Amino acid sequence: MLYIFCLLSPLLYLFTSPSVASEPLSTEAAMEAVALPEVDVVAEVNGQKIGRQELSELLIESFGEQALDVLIRRAIIYQQAQKLGITVDPQEVTERLNKLLDGEINALVKARGMKDSSELAEEIKQMGMDLPTMRERMAARIRKGMETELLAEKIVERTVIVTEEELQQAFEEEYGEKIEACQIVVSTKKEAEDLLKKLKAGADFETLARNESIDRLSAAGGGRIRPFGPKEGVFGPATAKLEKGEISDIIKTDEGYHILKVINKKPRAHEKFKDVRPELEKLVKQRTVKKRLGPWLASLLERADIKKYLATY
Repeated sequence: MLYIFCLLSPLLYLFTSPSVASEPLSTEAAMEAVALPEVDVVAEVNGQKIGRQELSELLIESFGEQALDVLIRRAIIYQQAQKLGITVDPQEVTERLNKLLDGEINALVKARGMKDSSELAEEIKQMGMDLPTMRERMAARIRKGMETELLAEKIVERTVIVTEEELQQAFEEEYGEKIEACQIVVSTKKEAEDLLKKLKAGADFETLARNESIDRLSAAGGGRIRPFGPKEGVFGPATAKLEKGEISDIIKTDEGYHILKVINKKPRAHEKFKDVRPELEKLVKQRTVKKRLGPWLASLLERADIKKYLATY
């Protein structure tokens, strides 16, 4: 949800940088640039000075509407937090930032096919920066947005009442029996029937998943999907009686026609409900807050008296 409270992703600038074609200045414009007070100069290019006003105009032209919406959302959330007496500890913000940045950096390492962050650090070093400095700059860029997000979560959390039914459901999801499976998804029943014949004839499931499945997210991992319980959704009952390595019949959903292969079955964990209840309450609250956050903010925006003057800037 951070995108609601920040202008841009912190990794947007890591290995790309915006380039703006600059036309030659007229003699008058060049004289004006040279005459700029030093405090208003943000850069010099071969003696030509670029002023703060020029930078501001470009940023407003490029991101003005989007940035203004971010500031409006932040203002509304801070007003609501002040009204309710809700604050955020700076340490909370730092901890959330570190968790986010660790995830972003790990994702970048994986996306670039690197072994670990040391390879990323070396690549960043070649760009004239070090990894700790990069983290600091990323954190500074999104810290205000993170603080706003935490405030919003705390406000919404006050409205959440966790029921016993939700706790029991969460307990089953977290500690109940789990089926690990991979899938192939196609658009038509005929395609699914043809694939099922190939699988029964000995075709490799993961290879077919990578090449034929229309769900490209799972296809990239050979069809692997999130583990599910034997009573969960459509997949649970359809695979509950299958043994490891067995293949399901064709399963119809809104996404298409699925064929599943059971990779493993994990038995119910030994934890007792009463022992993990506090953890479950926290988990259910987090899920509910995440689900309610968007509609809650939209409702605040609808009721707020907002006037925009950017068009007349």
